[in-house]
Amino acid sequence: MAATAWQLYNSAKKYIGNGTIKLGAGVFKMVLAQTASNASTFTLSTYASVTNEVAAAGGYVAGGRNLVPATAQWTVNPSSAKQMKFTMSAVGLAFTASGANLVNVRYAILRNSTSAAAGKLLCFCQLSSSQFTVTSPNTLTVLPAATGIFTLT
Repeated sequence: MAATAWQLYNSAKKYIGNGTIKLGAGVFKMVLAQTASNASTFTLSTYASVTNEVAAAGGYVAGGRNLVPATAQWTVNPSSAKQMKFTMSAVGLAFTASGANLVNVRYAILRNSTSAAAGKLLCFCQLSSSQFTVTSPNTLTVLPAATGIFTLT
């Protein structure tokens, strides 16, 4: 499956600037959303505004999974010391369908995890051009691109 590049939500830029989202310091979660979700709407700002999250079953927990501490980090972009990239561990994040299928998956969303309803959205990517199902007992692993999630220049 070819995923799209991560895209920042409009409000994420403000939240990064005013310190509401602390990149490299806060805890982040990855949420999976279905095709019918509004996940690709750039004007969303909070986790509570996302519709049609993947059903909490089969090993998936509503609200998403924590990125392993210290895997979401700022690093100097190797191609230019003037750039910093936000990335996560090359190990990625795995979602295992355990006992039930993860149905109609299409989007991955990164958010900070202050609280479920108040969690601020950072960015999203489309994992595939069409929805797919992760059948039990298979695993979906989301790996970062070598260039990271996004780069500030």
